[in-house]
Amino acid sequence: MVVATSGAGKIDEAPLPLGAIAAVAALVFLCACGGLALSDLIGRVSALWLGNAVLVFFLLRNPLRFWPALLAAGLGGNFAADLVMGDSLATAAVLTFCNAVGVLIVAAPLTMLDLQDDLSRPKPLYLFYALALGPAPAASALISACYFSVVQGRDFLHQALDWYATDALGYSIVVPMLMTVKLAALKKMFARDQIVVTLLLFGVLAAALGLNFFARYPVAFLIFPAVNLITFQRGFAGGALALLMAATYLMVPVLTGDGHALPTIHSLRLQIVIVQVFIAVIGFSVVLVGAALEQRRRLEQGLAQAIVRAENAREEALVARDAAERANRLKSMFLATMSHELRTPLNAIIGFSDLMDREIYGPLGDARYLEYCGLVGRAGRHLLSLINDVLDMSKIEAGKFELYRQSFDLREVVRDCIELMREQAVNAGIALLDETGATPLAIDADRRAMKQILLNLLSNAIKFTPRGGRVSVQGRIAAGTMTISVADTGIGISTDQVARLGNPFVQVRSSAGASHEGTGLGLALVRALAEIHDGRFSIESVLGKGTTVSVAIPCSAGESRQAA
Repeated sequence: MVVATSGAGKIDEAPLPLGAIAAVAALVFLCACGGLALSDLIGRVSALWLGNAVLVFFLLRNPLRFWPALLAAGLGGNFAADLVMGDSLATAAVLTFCNAVGVLIVAAPLTMLDLQDDLSRPKPLYLFYALALGPAPAASALISACYFSVVQGRDFLHQALDWYATDALGYSIVVPMLMTVKLAALKKMFARDQIVVTLLLFGVLAAALGLNFFARYPVAFLIFPAVNLITFQRGFAGGALALLMAATYLMVPVLTGDGHALPTIHSLRLQIVIVQVFIAVIGFSVVLVGAALEQRRRLEQGLAQAIVRAENAREEALVARDAAERANRLKSMFLATMSHELRTPLNAIIGFSDLMDREIYGPLGDARYLEYCGLVGRAGRHLLSLINDVLDMSKIEAGKFELYRQSFDLREVVRDCIELMREQAVNAGIALLDETGATPLAIDADRRAMKQILLNLLSNAIKFTPRGGRVSVQGRIAAGTMTISVADTGIGISTDQVARLGNPFVQVRSSAGASHEGTGLGLALVRALAEIHDGRFSIESVLGKGTTVSVAIPCSAGESRQAA
């Protein structure tokens, strides 16, 4: 076989060896002579034409730069065979041209579309058959029929049909077999552990062929299942050998006048047509069954590879999970250390600033010192609040945040939070209103967590509400769920930003593009605290008009579990 690729899969730049060119010419010459020797004796068309199929095979197996040499060798062998078998120079030239047209119609489209490598796949196989059974034999048949009808006075229709049948048969059967049968598969069939089964399979085919020698009882239909059985068991390689046996058995007796294969009541032409159709049907079944088996093999390989990839991915996921758990443990250790290392000095800073602010041990002197002490105390308390938020968030993420549930009236927490935020609201020129009403808001929850939720919501509302605005707190109980809402008349939030809020470190930006003071942990902590209570967190906002943030929590732990 002429193959023009290197071991690395790249095109070999070396020229095609002269020995290979001569081998192609000799092989096509022998196929052409053999086909002409088995002529049907009723016209100038062979009953079995393999030369074109062989040449197509070599073209598909080699790059375009080798095509001129291969075409010259193959068509030269064809031309020489015509001359040797008694054709004139003109007839040999016309027939060679007809063969060249058919060969190029089959090989060129497959190569240009880069579909020539594997005819066991559906797309290349369908395209090949569309060419091999359509334009390729039809074009060469029409040209040859025109020549013979004009020059030699033969019947145009019979000439065209005879040429088409033998050419299409050669293309459609031989090319797929040559392209799909691998030498390794042939060797494997006759390996020591396979040879017994292989011989038994071919013995079944031999028996089916032998039964046809009984002229009174023609049972050629038994050949079909026998060939398919071999194809199922041995793939393309076995099917190709079985088809060769069946075709030889069916065609040679007809051409030699032996009537055991087909009833002799038919004319020679009709016998040849019947045999050609029978071989074509068997050949198509071998190719299609072989292609289906090859596709199944590829699917099985793909499935096996997918399973291996899934196993590898699972192992990688386990490794990643272990790494994440280790990182989470390290983070918890770091946060615990930070809690101790930062809280202790912060408490000292806050405590001493309070002592100085109260002037317990005497006046500070300049009034500015008193102002600065107040600033230090407020900054320390703010930093301590941030540290507490970070620690609480990390505990929630690690699943280590413990809820201390107790029954209480949420209105008490609302009043406490409003009093704590009153000074900040007054300084900002904002009205802070308690609209929870006179109806008790009984809830079974963590009091400290609910206080954190309300303080964060109020702080955010005051921060984003301009002077002269209002912030209100409403509460209601419905269907066993307590909903607490904080509404403001602030700047509002755009739709795209609402979807992002509630994630850690996400901050709202004003219409001018500036972000307000804060870390973006407030709403994230609110959302997390609501969720560990089996509650829900929601935001409704209209840009330029205000925002309402609501937290809905089951009134009792029993109702929470029932809802879950």
